[in-house]
Amino acid sequence: MDIRLDTLKKEMSLYLDHFQEQDWDVFEDRLSPVSYKKGDTVFPASEICKKVLFIVNGILASEYQAKEDLTITRFFKSKGLCSNIVSLFNQQLANDRIFAITNVEGVLIPYELMLENYLYSNGIGIYFRKRLLEILLEDKQFMSMKTVSGLKPKLTFLQEDYPEVILDAPWKYIANFMGVTPEWLSRNLQKKKVNADNNP
Repeated sequence: MDIRLDTLKKEMSLYLDHFQEQDWDVFEDRLSPVSYKKGDTVFPASEICKKVLFIVNGILASEYQAKEDLTITRFFKSKGLCSNIVSLFNQQLANDRIFAITNVEGVLIPYELMLENYLYSNGIGIYFRKRLLEILLEDKQFMSMKTVSGLKPKLTFLQEDYPEVILDAPWKYIANFMGVTPEWLSRNLQKKKVNADNNP
């Protein structure tokens, strides 16, 4: 089995009391293991989203364009699901572009397959119901962080809940999310690291 599919299977089993092999066999036939390079668009804006990406490894970001400005609205991390959720469930044009900010390995799940399991399955569907609740909560957290005026809460949020973003994402995207320049962020993160090293 492809390691990307195996990773998804293992992640799903963590959410389920009883993982049925026959359920997985039917489900697996409609999955597509994928790879994206840094900068690749995974879900474009102005199109209807028709798939969900399970992220095996890597980081993605959602970007919204208002006039000339591009704003990073949220990040997606490894072992999570990624999609333009509103576009997916309402089958309407997406407002945000979701793209890879590092190299990404994953598994694409067709919307119809996810929905069928979400609505009717007491096996794999439980995974989708639990994960989609988590995604909605994450969306609310990101929305709330975007409206916070101070920089410290935003940085703390990323450091505590999305440490891989701080470690692996290009600083220009983190800076955009926080509303500062990459130079300011670089100086302050370096300073914070030096202070931490000097005060173990």
